[in-house]
Amino acid sequence: MRALLAPLTLIVATPVAAQSVAVSPKADGVTLTVYRAPWRGEAPIDKNWPQGYALITETRTISIPAGESVVRFEGVSEGLFPETAIVTGLPKGVREKNRDARLLSPAGLVDAFLKREVKLSRTNKATGKTTEETAMVTAGPNGGVILQTAGGFEALRCTGLPERMRYGGVPKDLSAKPTLSVITTSDRAVTAKVTLTYMAAGFDWQASYVMNAGQFAADHKLDLDVFAWLTIANGGNQSFPDANVMAVAGKPNRVGNAALPVGRAPALVLECWPMQRTDQVPFTQPYGDFYNEEYPMEEASDKVMYRLEMAGVPMMAPPPPPPPSPTAAVQAQQEDLGDLKLYRIPERMTVNAKGQKQVAMLVQPKSKFRRVYRAEPIGYGWHQPMLSLTPMLIGKNEKDEGLGLPLPSGTGMVFENSAYGSQMIGEIMVKDRAIGDEIELSLPASMAVNVATTRISQDKKSSLYTMRISNANPYAISAEIRMPDTIRNMPDGVRKKDGRPTWFVTVAANSDSELTVDVPLR
Repeated sequence: MRALLAPLTLIVATPVAAQSVAVSPKADGVTLTVYRAPWRGEAPIDKNWPQGYALITETRTISIPAGESVVRFEGVSEGLFPETAIVTGLPKGVREKNRDARLLSPAGLVDAFLKREVKLSRTNKATGKTTEETAMVTAGPNGGVILQTAGGFEALRCTGLPERMRYGGVPKDLSAKPTLSVITTSDRAVTAKVTLTYMAAGFDWQASYVMNAGQFAADHKLDLDVFAWLTIANGGNQSFPDANVMAVAGKPNRVGNAALPVGRAPALVLECWPMQRTDQVPFTQPYGDFYNEEYPMEEASDKVMYRLEMAGVPMMAPPPPPPPSPTAAVQAQQEDLGDLKLYRIPERMTVNAKGQKQVAMLVQPKSKFRRVYRAEPIGYGWHQPMLSLTPMLIGKNEKDEGLGLPLPSGTGMVFENSAYGSQMIGEIMVKDRAIGDEIELSLPASMAVNVATTRISQDKKSSLYTMRISNANPYAISAEIRMPDTIRNMPDGVRKKDGRPTWFVTVAANSDSELTVDVPLR
């Protein structure tokens, strides 16, 4: 038998060239389009981590070497959704992209060195001598840092001695800035103008209204000066200097995405249990001591004023009126964006990290409104002896009425002229209102206008009630009282509105008005 000898082939493994790294530390220009939190409604912005989102477009200039390289976009928003990132302008496009999520921070370092060794330095307060030993991080960073040393397990900075940890180096997966990295290829070294577009969480915006009602007329009508601030909120640690900023009103049909990025990395909090006994812990009353007070605090102001008056000291003048309504140095310009509305700020502005920026959004003086008091005393039965009426400011969002502009939802304040100047009469909630919609703004109810319901008789078929509206104001008021749709023989002054019988009545100053209604028994 002859052995078959196959020729030997020598295979030499050629080393793979290391990937070059091109770093873009910052953007040349930024466009920031902010969308409201879809479920927030009229509630205020979450200051810790706004629940809206933004579409961010950055232009960057990058020097790309020949061959395969990793391009690192530093300083992107920490709320970036990596699946939405689009990079254009690279010579041969993008082969792979990664979100470098772990940031360099005290908490990030502790987390990166879990089950790894660090150097623990301690200084003796008496001698000033510093000793160093090896320790292993066994737990952290949430709830403190637990170390294992030759002496056992202990918590960092709970020995009473000045101490600190030293790390062997910075882990490769920790970045000082939020970073998006992509892998690309180029035939030659080139300087490229790249556009990076992505969506990011941690942004929000809202409309904040300031309305001046002036003086209410005898016919219950008024000219309402409508002013609104546009507030842009950035919850991340990245600032956007000299950005083109826009806000979109409405509810886009946004589909689900990956889990929302969380806010910035938590701070490293080191706490130790007090070493004293309970009788050694100092006790401080939270509100101070009042053992030497002659009378309770709520009575102090009146008694002091009385004593000053008896002593011939002139009383203080009333406080000065608040400043006039804001003026619009820069006002956002409203544009149509399909079924949505876009508000473009005409000048570049800086949106700082963990900050908010405000510009004027709406300036509409002399808008036509009227004040009406409303109530529904029969919502839960007729046995309500007294119910305060809610003052409403009612208008029409039409150009002929002084408005005719989309009104985004938000909160606001209403002011009214008085003998002491402009005074705030209530806070309001504004819902999204399109052009042509009716606008209803609810002010706080007051006992100055109330309605009392009294049953005067009852038989087997129905009950007879008397409704009395009392107006303690020094001016006449217009009121609307909604009734159940089961009442019989609608009295004078009652007509249907939105399918419900409603009593429309004008009550003179310091006067009453009555109505008798017949309600069938069910």
